[in-house]
Amino acid sequence: MTGRTGLETVRIQHVLPYDPTQPGGVQTHTYALSRALNDVGHDSTIFAPSRPLRVSLGGTRADLTLHPLDALALRRFLRQPHDLLHIQEPLLPAIGPLALLHPSPVPTVVTLHSAEVVAHRFYRWTAPLIRRLMRRADALICASPISHQTAVPAISYEPRIIYPCLELAAFSAVTRDPEPNTILFVGRDEPRKGLTLLLRAIRQLPQAKLVIAGPVRDSTRQLADGRTTFLGPIPHEEIPLLMKSATCAAFPATGGEALGLVLIESMAAGVPLVASDIPGYRIATDNGDAALLSPPNDPDALAQNLLRLLDDAQLRERLANRGREAANRFDSHVIAQQHLDLYRSLV
Repeated sequence: MTGRTGLETVRIQHVLPYDPTQPGGVQTHTYALSRALNDVGHDSTIFAPSRPLRVSLGGTRADLTLHPLDALALRRFLRQPHDLLHIQEPLLPAIGPLALLHPSPVPTVVTLHSAEVVAHRFYRWTAPLIRRLMRRADALICASPISHQTAVPAISYEPRIIYPCLELAAFSAVTRDPEPNTILFVGRDEPRKGLTLLLRAIRQLPQAKLVIAGPVRDSTRQLADGRTTFLGPIPHEEIPLLMKSATCAAFPATGGEALGLVLIESMAAGVPLVASDIPGYRIATDNGDAALLSPPNDPDALAQNLLRLLDDAQLRERLANRGREAANRFDSHVIAQQHLDLYRSLV
């Protein structure tokens, strides 16, 4: 059987540890990768938990599964005919390690997304066991140089870097019609995302309006004034429309970002950015060439860069153009081909 690539069809099974009904970078990547592989004639399927348990790890809340019924369903899934197994975040205390420990007659690929996971003290304490577990994989991918730097000492062998997969067509197709002085923030209200810093910065910009798309804690809402609009959680397919009307977007994270997928989607939509000068964002913005970078945890510097962007149309246009170019590196079909090259070297 051959795919539309003209080569033999590869049957890939993906294991995703997170709740697929919730937004998140690993979910976005896994579904985009699977669809891109299917688009060119391969057979890609995903196993994801049905009974999530919310935990906190590395500064992020995540919905993982530890339910026995999901473990049984995983075993049935892995017994289906396939040519390759690909496990996302295999070190999370959920179905990833179970999938990696399951006897597999086919090659196994694992992807580490979050540097925070490997750096967590639990994994430092259990490093010898982690190394033994990871040796069961035939290939290891790190989703950014940040997770790569953290992973190499922890697992003692060299992974390859393949960036996350993003479906950018809907963002690239946006026809921009920005409302004046409108700043957009898209993301969860977790301390490392820096939303409280952004609200403090906005106080210094009396002409600015802030639109927040994502769940927000009550304590954070109390920091806002009448110029802030809280939209709550927004379906992913509606985010391009939000980006159409934003003058610029702000990403004030304090750390813990291996790359920043919403940041890349914003660049694909032509939205000029102000972002924290942290390693993951520097990589995503082509070493800062596609955004104004501010020191993390500095609301004054953040306010100055936002003001500069709101007041300078030529700067906004230049950053928008550079952002589109930088985002193209992460397009789903580009990244899917890199994965497929690896898969073919193993099967």
